[in-house]
Amino acid sequence: MANEDPSAATAGTGKPRILVADASRSVRAVIASHLRDRFDVREAEDGEAAWQAVLLDGTIRVLMTELGMTKVNGLDLLGRVRSSKVKRIRELLVVVLASEDENNDRQRASGLGVADFVAKTGARGDLLARLEMLLKLSVTREVLAETQASLESARTVDPDTELLNPQFFDKQVDKLVSYARRNLTDLALICVKVELSGAQGGAWEGEIEQRIKLVGRTLAASIRLEDLGTRSDRSEFCVATQSTGLSGVLRFAARLRKVLENVDAAGPGVEVWTCIGVATLSEELRRGAEELRMLSQKRALQAQTSRSRRIILGTAEGAAPGAAEGRGEDGSMDVNLALALIRAGRGGEVVAHLPRLLEQLNPLLKLLRQQQELQTAKSEGEVAGDTKLPRVPG
Repeated sequence: MANEDPSAATAGTGKPRILVADASRSVRAVIASHLRDRFDVREAEDGEAAWQAVLLDGTIRVLMTELGMTKVNGLDLLGRVRSSKVKRIRELLVVVLASEDENNDRQRASGLGVADFVAKTGARGDLLARLEMLLKLSVTREVLAETQASLESARTVDPDTELLNPQFFDKQVDKLVSYARRNLTDLALICVKVELSGAQGGAWEGEIEQRIKLVGRTLAASIRLEDLGTRSDRSEFCVATQSTGLSGVLRFAARLRKVLENVDAAGPGVEVWTCIGVATLSEELRRGAEELRMLSQKRALQAQTSRSRRIILGTAEGAAPGAAEGRGEDGSMDVNLALALIRAGRGGEVVAHLPRLLEQLNPLLKLLRQQQELQTAKSEGEVAGDTKLPRVPG
């Protein structure tokens, strides 16, 4: 029986507790006399008293209530229960003590999730049997819910790497995307493709999977609690992080590279090579978690294909992708990326890099000045040719 299950019992009595709410003392007394052998009975004379009991007494397993009470009637009481923010209260079993003339109220009560209707003058055996069956079903549902929650928890984290599983990762990133849109902040997805090399010949093949798992554990230990990480493919990892600017993202990606390429990340004697791609929400606000992840993966593949040490990233939709040198801890950028950021209205992120950008542009400016001099000489009849060049400012 349900009262034999510890989860359904009230501490100190070994019996499930039932709250009987009815304006009639005689009705409460009759029902209590029917139930006391197998249940711990508590009484309330009106809806407000019943509601206070439900709020304060977490051992109540069933609420039995009539619909026509004073202060707070049964329908209003049921509405409070079902709209509660407390899961225990919201899912409480409610049984209506019904009268013959309450057909309309019965329909409304059914719509609010009543477990059963019993007559106030019903037989004791029938009442006990129905309550015990309801409690058994309730306990079964709770056990199933706990089992499902345990299974869900086991599915969210990969025990081999201690990183989130890909599907749960995408769900959590979707929440971060929604938060970023509401609060006008940015979010970055960093994809890291990993290549391992060792000097153990044929024996090495059987160890690759274990070595990749070690890299995953290293990644899990190196990201912050507020960041999300997953193993997205056999030798690929993705990290989601809230961004305060492109430079910060590049520094973070460069730090991940430094950590993962540490000599011990995959075990002694194993070299780790990383190829990194970055995608940010600010590039295109309509993108969801899966799209951001796929874009970062595409850029990481681009870095892997080109065999470069660059961190491949992009800016606004339609702009040419840029790249940053992975060895730079300062989040350096090239001219293409700077121009794309300016076109996207993000010139503020370029200001800190102007000295380096000027160094990159100096050879071009020098060439333009030389060609300007040739243009001037030609206009004065000193040099043949018809190439026209734009003037260099300053």
